[in-house]
Amino acid sequence: MMRSIRSIALVLFASLGLLFAGTSTAMAANAHEVPNNPIVCTSTGTTVTCSGSVAGLGNEAVIAVVDADFACQTRPGSNNPPGHIQGKSGPIQPRNGRINFSVTTGPASCPPGLNPVIGDFATVSIFDLEGNLLFQKRVRIT
Repeated sequence: MMRSIRSIALVLFASLGLLFAGTSTAMAANAHEVPNNPIVCTSTGTTVTCSGSVAGLGNEAVIAVVDADFACQTRPGSNNPPGHIQGKSGPIQPRNGRINFSVTTGPASCPPGLNPVIGDFATVSIFDLEGNLLFQKRVRIT
């Protein structure tokens, strides 16, 4: 009887191991910014461009997305309605798990008489083609 309990336990643990091994490939990625090509975001008037390198992404194609805050500046001291500008790359095929990217947002636009003002930070996100978030970093815009 003790032997059959051990056999059942062994089969159970082996089955759980196979179950988790099948899902670990998506979670095994250790996405990180590459130190010698850090992510930098710059504002050029009404757009934001972010570029850099991310490694640890595996071998499947990914998409880089940049999202930045902006506001429509009204008279000084009054309400500045907020908005977002976003840019998105096409699929990028990693090489040895690494991508180099440069993504520019669409231009910020406001109603007539208001001026777009870009925020201080942009969020850079890397997604797989199924929409799963693999990497995200908030970067100061210069």
